[in-house]
Amino acid sequence: MKRNINKKIVIEVNNLRKSFNGNIVLKDINFKLFEGESLAIIGASGSGKSVLLKNIIGLLTPDNGSIEINKTNIVNLPRVQKENLLQDLGITFQHGALFDSLKNWENIVFKVKNREKLSNKNAEILALSIIKNLGLEPKILNLYPSEISGGMQKRIAIARAICGNPKILLFDEPTSGLDPVTGSLIDKLIITAVKTVGGSAITITHDMSSVCRIADKVILIDNQTIGWSGTPKQMLKSKNSKIQEFIKSTNPNLFK
Repeated sequence: MKRNINKKIVIEVNNLRKSFNGNIVLKDINFKLFEGESLAIIGASGSGKSVLLKNIIGLLTPDNGSIEINKTNIVNLPRVQKENLLQDLGITFQHGALFDSLKNWENIVFKVKNREKLSNKNAEILALSIIKNLGLEPKILNLYPSEISGGMQKRIAIARAICGNPKILLFDEPTSGLDPVTGSLIDKLIITAVKTVGGSAITITHDMSSVCRIADKVILIDNQTIGWSGTPKQMLKSKNSKIQEFIKSTNPNLFK
């Protein structure tokens, strides 16, 4: 695990609590994401991982606690200020969340095109440069999301997230449903984004092989809170029953 001495904290979550209709989903969530760090969040389906992500990006508001992005608490921050702060985040959602009415190249450059006032030609060139690293053919750029496979849609969503080289990347199940070769390709992109751009990443995933490749630190969400945290190496040696149960149910070969 990377040493975080003198490292800038880019995201800090303190005492976060979230419930729906009186049902507690998350409680006492505390963690820090440092500059240049890759954090993986694991846990069973329904444990609240995606809820946590939606709180971090402001789609949900916690019942209690604070979420600081670059030292600014986004909870109850006025909309315009929050949107400005979130400009430097690249995000993928579990099911892609592409705009059906836009062509794939328009989806990829959606945020950057208006911000940097790119012409359509330059925007398409930018989109093309990004998909080359994702194993996608140039011909799909002028297709709509409905005209490509689910796996390709996921890669277009990832291309949109990394477009513009944002400093903070948030991925929700980026390798889910992808073949091992493509999944490994996505992992390499995450590693490259963190190492070469000086960015930071939070990845929600069930893919424990991916966790071992990309993560500096791992957090397990269990029973509404953080049940364990440590490095991937510590994770594989952990005697924590929840960790062992989770790994064995997803990637049993990791313990061999």
